[in-house]
Amino acid sequence: MGSERAILLDTSAFIMGYEVSDVGGEHYTVPAVLEELRKGTLHQLRIEAAMRAGRLKALSPEGRYVSEVEAAAAELGETGALSHADRMLLALGLQLMVEGKNPVVVSDDYSVQNVADRLGLRYTSLATPGIRRRFDWEIYCPGCRQRFSGLKPGGACPVCGTALRRRPVRKTPAKGRIGPSGAEPAYEGA
Repeated sequence: MGSERAILLDTSAFIMGYEVSDVGGEHYTVPAVLEELRKGTLHQLRIEAAMRAGRLKALSPEGRYVSEVEAAAAELGETGALSHADRMLLALGLQLMVEGKNPVVVSDDYSVQNVADRLGLRYTSLATPGIRRRFDWEIYCPGCRQRFSGLKPGGACPVCGTALRRRPVRKTPAKGRIGPSGAEPAYEGA
């Protein structure tokens, strides 16, 4: 990976009060994250100030990286768990990595972290411990026990009408998690 650090901020980072500064690397987000935040909030005002000062850039990723994220999310069973903003942010991370930067996704969303880990992106969280294992999920019907791909949990089973659920089918140690200071986490397991 490149040596220039790129810090990618999702909606949860702004909600948790992440302060964009000139320290630690360049800061990025995507327009879809900005759309998720309510207008006129303190978060929105801080973001606008950081953008005017040149400390935060809002970029849209190229379509090929979005496709890679969607494929990885489908493989892991995370398609229904990621918002449009989540997919765009992860795609921007892939794009920046290809451009030679060292991206770190700042998110408390476990699904974002799960897909980031699968894609080889580094990630950290602010308010949660973050994932220690990457999960592959399957969507299933607790009524008729059918398994499905491409459907969202909570939707109706096309066979019997019961609400679909998801469960982990494979667990792999997560490799992309870093601590708040940018260091590797001090503990393992979970």
